[in-house]
Amino acid sequence: MKNFPHKKYWFVFLIILVSSVTAQTRSNLLFKSSFNQNVIVDKTVIWNHHLNGTDMETNFTFPDDLPGDTVEHYFNYVVGDLDNYFEYANAEVLETIGYDDNLTNALYIEFIKDDPAFVSYSRVQYVLFGDILSDDPVQRMNKGYVKYRIKTHLDHNDEESDWRLPIEWKDMDDDGFRMGLYIYDTNTETPYWVVKGQYMIDGELGEDVWQVDNHDIAVLEDDWFELEVYWYGHPDPTLGKLKVAINGEILFDVTNQTKDPNKPDKMFYFMPFKVYGAVGYSWITDFEYWNEPPLTSVLANTSLSENDETLALNTSIYPNPNNNVINFSVDYTDMNYLVTDLTGQVVTKGIIKNNRVDITKLTIGVYFIKVLDNKHNTQLIKKLIKN
Repeated sequence: MKNFPHKKYWFVFLIILVSSVTAQTRSNLLFKSSFNQNVIVDKTVIWNHHLNGTDMETNFTFPDDLPGDTVEHYFNYVVGDLDNYFEYANAEVLETIGYDDNLTNALYIEFIKDDPAFVSYSRVQYVLFGDILSDDPVQRMNKGYVKYRIKTHLDHNDEESDWRLPIEWKDMDDDGFRMGLYIYDTNTETPYWVVKGQYMIDGELGEDVWQVDNHDIAVLEDDWFELEVYWYGHPDPTLGKLKVAINGEILFDVTNQTKDPNKPDKMFYFMPFKVYGAVGYSWITDFEYWNEPPLTSVLANTSLSENDETLALNTSIYPNPNNNVINFSVDYTDMNYLVTDLTGQVVTKGIIKNNRVDITKLTIGVYFIKVLDNKHNTQLIKKLIKN
């Protein structure tokens, strides 16, 4: 009869197993829907419209299974002429050609025109309100991760507005802190992405606390792309987070103040779908809501990227997926690299030679490759798929 390993090895194995399980279960799927035939925009109330229905594939139900105060989740039409709101903005679940070129149902939101008698831009937005009775930051809308596929359209001839705001967070009562993901556009330059944090005072915009632009990753117009967003509302500029990825590429990784220090416990309300600014529309499908980024997301490995301010967003690795040797589109020869698995464990490391890294010894799976300069500052983090 074979001898069992010494009990201390079983103890080490147990620690590794528990650590692995903990790492893999910290992200929980809270909601998922593709807006199929059972999901509708309920227009029973004249202008606060609700998403209602159970997704027949996932069994999640709008709005009951969403985080926050589900009684208060609805499409808000911000227009002057409420009796004729439909002349200025609209929201429907309609059939369209999906990202895979097949017919699919999707959420359609449209900003038609501004109300000339209204002091602000007309808009339609799906508002998720935090739950005032909960101590969970996710239920209070102060933390979370969403992912969906979106196809959006901009009007480049709109001379009144040179920006568009597809996602927004605000402290309750429009008084406190506000964050937004923007598309900036003028008649003379290519559209580009912006994130910013700023104060709201009695509903009016106050000072900008921070703003980050990205001109390197293109704004995709009239074509489907996958959008991921992770946020953590916190008044401490070393703890607040706003991270955005498009098609698996990190667009923004901001660590800064994301809440009002004078009102740190105030709830956000969160608008994941919004048409506001330049005249346009969006199609949205495959909506997911998590408490934290799932391990398959490029935003998941927060231990690698929380303070990586020098991240090279315009660099790519290729071919990817791959089973042999990966190359870099920017020369990182003689820099250090390390590869981690989805739990953050380093599986291999070394020095980049001839701007290439051999991955033949990796097992099939998903990894992250991190490139460091001579001072061990992060220059790049990319998701790597070994096939």
